[in-house]
Amino acid sequence: MSNRLERVCRIDAEIRRGTYPSVKKLCDMFEVQERTLYDDIRFLRDRMGLDIEFDRSKAGYFNKSPEKTLPSFELTNAEVFALTIGKDMLSAYTGTSFEPILKSALEKIYQRLPGKVEVNIEELRSMIRFKPNPLTPVNRKAFLDLNRACEKNLPTELKYYAPSTDEVTERTIYPHRLVEHQGLWYVIGYCTLRNDLRKFALHRIQHYHLLDARFEPIPDQEIDRWLAGAFMIEHRESEQLVKIKFAARAANYIRERIWHNSQTIEEHPDGTCTLSLQSPSLDEVARWVLSYGAEAEVLAPSDLRDKMQSTLAKALENYKSSNSTLAT
Repeated sequence: MSNRLERVCRIDAEIRRGTYPSVKKLCDMFEVQERTLYDDIRFLRDRMGLDIEFDRSKAGYFNKSPEKTLPSFELTNAEVFALTIGKDMLSAYTGTSFEPILKSALEKIYQRLPGKVEVNIEELRSMIRFKPNPLTPVNRKAFLDLNRACEKNLPTELKYYAPSTDEVTERTIYPHRLVEHQGLWYVIGYCTLRNDLRKFALHRIQHYHLLDARFEPIPDQEIDRWLAGAFMIEHRESEQLVKIKFAARAANYIRERIWHNSQTIEEHPDGTCTLSLQSPSLDEVARWVLSYGAEAEVLAPSDLRDKMQSTLAKALENYKSSNSTLAT
């Protein structure tokens, strides 16, 4: 079932095609009763100011004044993004700056529509869809507190769980920025335990305490360079040149995106390609390459190639074990 905002936009588009759509055709298209369709036509006339008329000889509607169009809205890029992510995304990302941006965008729509027609979020979601990545719930208070620590340069004590070591460590960080990546929120900060910039997943922070002090922030440009140097979001080792050859089918997808700011792509006559980039995290690259299965082959560095061989050999053993178990 269509809602009003979606219907009137599509009715207008259908009429502008010059096909003289009939009442029956429009009712069938939107699965609505004639009364609803007539209400929508009145809405286009009275609220939107369009000259929609019915041509009896052609038994359909037409726009008597084609120069009259539906209202347009002047929205900033941030507002367009806020509208695109939808209510579900906003509710999942509690405490972010998206909520006030969305309210501002909606207010502009209210002001521009004749008669200040109310447009709710559900109507917007029917026209613009966004499918977010699987989300990990974030504690609203922790999000807001850490955001304040970033804004006010407040040192923060953490108890942090690292799944790679299955350990909880205590440390003090100087938080600089909150970053979202693939459905997870991270705080980027200088770690006094490691004496370096590190990222900390918010859902793995078991306890935190904002200190009554101030630290001298690292310039934004340096944080930007640190983030830009990551592959995905990982920073663990020194940068190494990574080369990965992709089979022809996978290569079609590789060419479509910029995977890293240092990347180059070498094309081969058989439709394959080799992606080269500088990465500070071989673990992250390995996980990514594995997602392409047999259509990706690591060429360099040698330790990453060895890691892939070992991982795939273990995976094969798992399947051999499974087959023998199933057979019994």
